[in-house]
Amino acid sequence: MLNRYRFCCSAVLVCALSLRAQELPRRNMFGAAVSADGRGVLITALVPDSPAQLAGLKVGDVITRLGTTSILNVGQFLQAVRAATPATTMSVAVDRAGKPESFSVHIVPVTKEADPDVETVYSALQVGGSLRRTLVTVPKGTTRNLPAVLLIGGIGCYSVDNPSDLNDPYRTLAHDLGRSGVVVMRVEKSGIGDSQGEPCFETGFTEESEMYAAALAALFREPHVDPHRVFLFGHSIGTLVAPRLAVVNPVAGVIVAEAVGINWFEYELANLRRQSVLGGDSPAVTDDLLRSKESCMHRLLMDRESESAIESTMPDCRLRNSYPVAAPYMQEVAALNIAEPWSRINVPVLVLYGTADFVTAEAEHRRIVDIVNAAHPGSASFQVVQGMDHHLELMGTPREAYDRRVKRHEDAPYAKQLSIDLVEWLCVHTNCGRVERVFWSIQTLNGRPDEGVMLTR
Repeated sequence: MLNRYRFCCSAVLVCALSLRAQELPRRNMFGAAVSADGRGVLITALVPDSPAQLAGLKVGDVITRLGTTSILNVGQFLQAVRAATPATTMSVAVDRAGKPESFSVHIVPVTKEADPDVETVYSALQVGGSLRRTLVTVPKGTTRNLPAVLLIGGIGCYSVDNPSDLNDPYRTLAHDLGRSGVVVMRVEKSGIGDSQGEPCFETGFTEESEMYAAALAALFREPHVDPHRVFLFGHSIGTLVAPRLAVVNPVAGVIVAEAVGINWFEYELANLRRQSVLGGDSPAVTDDLLRSKESCMHRLLMDRESESAIESTMPDCRLRNSYPVAAPYMQEVAALNIAEPWSRINVPVLVLYGTADFVTAEAEHRRIVDIVNAAHPGSASFQVVQGMDHHLELMGTPREAYDRRVKRHEDAPYAKQLSIDLVEWLCVHTNCGRVERVFWSIQTLNGRPDEGVMLTR
């Protein structure tokens, strides 16, 4: 373990960061999540009442041009939105079901989160010579030093700062924990939202991990945070970052959800087989997909050939090697030993698995628990969240989740049980004294309030 004082810094640096944080302006809001597509960028989700939705854009549209800029990839899309003058109207060309259409999107600055029970402090931290936006959610009016959680998110170039989306899973989780007496820090990736730095798509896994390490160091210094009760919460690809941070930093525990628990090659092939079956492919088609995937993936991730060279001889690899990050990022991930850091963790670990997740498997999560407990018996526990999918939303079963998310591009309500399980586990491991049950204001599908929990001392 590293000494906690490693994270202390001089008053001059603290003041400098505070002043510079005030100079980090709010980003422009477009309101669409996008992914790579051969024709431009595909809209995969829309923020309710956002400029994109109000303009008439739909999930499934492919954006090919913003203003006068042709859009060929996610990086170009993000740069074009960032460069737009606030409070102006931008013309947007899309391919909708094979037909060209044009829309006018009125770009506005993003607002800030508002919640009667918690305050979200917008600040920044320095990473590699540029600033990253941080959002620290704190119970309003608190005067105590509280437990804290660093949220380490999933793969891809997306924003964790979505104030108008009340169902955003990371926002909802942060606010639920805040209402329960837990400080939560989120951090925007390089080039995303208000963050400076190189385009997110060009950032490697190591660089992204270093950003979270800097965020963890900042969280130890945050006002109202008890540095002896700082925890990590890793989700999806974040479950590869969290254990590596835990073995070199004095955290109080690690929580992971929807985790990768086997080496990356095994994981991708198992994931493809699972989704091929859910998609209705025949066994023969599934086996062909896996054979093609293994060849494409090996050439990209192990042999490290260029994507253009691979696709010149194996055109199908354009689909097989489609990732929401650049190839170097995935090459770093493929080289990781998944089990190694888990075998060295000597703090409490909670491993959560949503039963509707079709992207990971329960067995992978149980493997993590077994590895931790083999080295430190009783340190790790496993818990399922009924009906939760990989995106931390209530989807029912893997089949229902696949149909809704992949075929119909639908979202679902946040899985509130995740917040309840986290707070109850945190209470056990922070000596909170007791768990007081409260009623949160966010409604369930049947119109009744969710039951929540609050840490008290």
